[in-house]
Amino acid sequence: MSEFPESLLATFHISLSGPANLLQLLGFFAYYFQYLFLAACVYAILLGIQSLIQEESAGTIDFLYAQPISREQIVANKWFVQTIILSLFWFVSACTSLGGLLLFKEKTDTVAAIVEGISAIYWNEWFVLWFFLTLGMFLSTLIHHANQGTSVALSIVFGFYLLGIVSNLYAPLDFLASLSPIHQGIPATILEQGFPHKGILFLISLLFIALTFFVYHRKDFRH
Repeated sequence: MSEFPESLLATFHISLSGPANLLQLLGFFAYYFQYLFLAACVYAILLGIQSLIQEESAGTIDFLYAQPISREQIVANKWFVQTIILSLFWFVSACTSLGGLLLFKEKTDTVAAIVEGISAIYWNEWFVLWFFLTLGMFLSTLIHHANQGTSVALSIVFGFYLLGIVSNLYAPLDFLASLSPIHQGIPATILEQGFPHKGILFLISLLFIALTFFVYHRKDFRH
């Protein structure tokens, strides 16, 4: 694989040395898990998109809004429940990955290194998933029907993913990598560089939550 161009290896996040070395246990896990992470991002944004617009599409929003509950409470409860669902999904995935690596590890692989690597990957990637969840909830206040959710979710997630690919293929556009939360959350990147921008991503997520409250409070429901 060392005969392949470096840009090609970078595009698929293949590393032949360092913490994300493909020939080591964690490095191999990081390589294939990036595709599961991509699917998890789609799942996270769909959770957010369906959270609010589903009530309108199903025609139950009138009944819900007729109850002694404010729009802010509706958004807060939806956001809380979806966050719990996403976190439980991610926790179960982490336990499964950790158990699998410990089961099939070589004698040269230490338990401490595996636990540290898995913890770093899942903890940092949770911020990316939460970003997509909050973005999805904001988009849920803008779209007109739940049927639009899947196409919107796929377009956004793969759009961010392509930004990272382009940044690796064309050096003058390497700044695009910093605009793609998916690129920053790729497991191999986390093992090699950490996730220094997760604080900024967290603040952006909080902004999306604030915008969701603001737009949903002023929204006119469609019938």
